[in-house]
Amino acid sequence: GEVTNLGRGGSDYTASILATQEKEENMGDITALIKKYEADMIGIRRHIHENPELSNEEIRTTALIREKLEEYGIEILEIGLKTGVVGFLKGGKPGKTVAIREDIDALPMSEKTDLPYASSVDGVCHSCGHDIHATVLLFCARVLSELRDELNGNVMFLFQPAEERGTGARQLLDCKFYEPVKPDVLVGLHVSPEYPAGSIGLKEGPANASCDTFYIKVSGKGGHGAHPENCIDPIAISGYIMAQLQTVVSRENHPAYPAVMTIGSIHGGKAPNVIPDFVEMSGTLRSLNAESRETMQDAIERISVSCAEAMRGHAEVRWEKGMPPLVNDQNVIAGLRAAAEETIGADHVITVQNPSLGSEDFSFLFPLLAPGAQFRLGSGNDADPNTRHGLHNSKNVFDDSCIAAGTAVLVQYTRNFLK
Repeated sequence: GEVTNLGRGGSDYTASILATQEKEENMGDITALIKKYEADMIGIRRHIHENPELSNEEIRTTALIREKLEEYGIEILEIGLKTGVVGFLKGGKPGKTVAIREDIDALPMSEKTDLPYASSVDGVCHSCGHDIHATVLLFCARVLSELRDELNGNVMFLFQPAEERGTGARQLLDCKFYEPVKPDVLVGLHVSPEYPAGSIGLKEGPANASCDTFYIKVSGKGGHGAHPENCIDPIAISGYIMAQLQTVVSRENHPAYPAVMTIGSIHGGKAPNVIPDFVEMSGTLRSLNAESRETMQDAIERISVSCAEAMRGHAEVRWEKGMPPLVNDQNVIAGLRAAAEETIGADHVITVQNPSLGSEDFSFLFPLLAPGAQFRLGSGNDADPNTRHGLHNSKNVFDDSCIAAGTAVLVQYTRNFLK
């Protein structure tokens, strides 16, 4: 009784003390479980790293994930995926559903790290860190399975294939993974070598750009290089089109919305004295704003066709529409920030100032199904400069210690959301 009469809020103060004690006990549960399993999970990560598989070919990775989920007591939802897995955990009491999504595929490039667990598959490696992602999600499943009795609701574990092709999230949607239980929120992470291991980065609003691929075929009339007057030169036309397309971002796009257009491939002709019949080029368009994205697509088509016609040629533009911009929900980011401050500490939470013009097909899932957010998981280490090369770099090394930090934040967010 005396505790409630110390001039510090009475019963409110007592409640605060009890809440703090409960919080410390809960944190202790997470810390103990993460410590208990960390070495084993790092071993799993290194096995996945050593045995990478390309998009839609993740057969062994899928088998390993299924085996581990079953070992952890997680139900596997059979929804018709060729590769990838959807796991389901039912909490001790009914409530809402959190979906945690990570990707599992590797890149078509050779690894040059000289690590003892470097890729054993020629021309394939995990230089984007999806082995880290898959391991974090397995780690979350393992820890949350032991905490299931305290959860007021459910957890879905989305191990997504084919992110590097930009098709995996749509495969999940096509298989209607949400029909057994529709998620109320979607969360995930992506490794970021620019931030130190043990930290996370949070960005509200637009965080990643859309990505669309365009193909332009410029047709003319071929002939002898000595007689261009008898020809319609598609190479000359292509040069003008490339120059004019540079005005799409600088003059068609609203300057408040970052955008990038890159032409990465151009092919035409085989001999120095022959004007070819056609030239083919392709590139990507990236934007952080849906309306601006559409405006620039229209401009690329108009400029390509008009330039070709002005020079007596013809241009056809074909699109492969990719993922939309990834826009993080403000409330979900706030929840992730709170979870991070409770686990890894506020001093390890970085507010990201600028969005990335890289793309992420997680954006297909929200806000279509539910609000969501993806945070950046630091994986750099100043003691090892090889951890700072960056994503999609064959020499980049990812610091294993980031796995525990990412797991702690996602587990605590899930616990908080399902209270």
